[in-house]
Amino acid sequence: MGSNDAGLKAEAAISELTKPSERRIATRHACDGFAEVIVPASGFLFRGEVANLSEFGCFIKTRARLNIRRSAEAELRFTVNQEQFHLMARTAMVKAGVGAGFEFAVIEPVTHKSLLALIDELAARPTAL
Repeated sequence: MGSNDAGLKAEAAISELTKPSERRIATRHACDGFAEVIVPASGFLFRGEVANLSEFGCFIKTRARLNIRRSAEAELRFTVNQEQFHLMARTAMVKAGVGAGFEFAVIEPVTHKSLLALIDELAARPTAL
């Protein structure tokens, strides 16, 4: 074991630290749905399409020019597979001209149960090749 082994270990550790981290804690499932988002602090409202959904968040596509700061509180109203949801969330990320990702903040138990049933339904769909 020489200094070469120590150098390889150091390179591996640096490589591990510089990898882009995946912040999602649940699998997102592609879906189609309509969403309306209200940002109470600014009075900003926009509409878009729900592109994907997980137990803890979703991504909403929109052409609207979004001027929302990260972690801004938002009220989400969306419909996916004819199921309607109304819950509070925080902005996780914004992509100009593309849309915004949201992390659900407070989910009532009944809403959470419905959301989990919808996610199971989305996960069971056959995937297109």
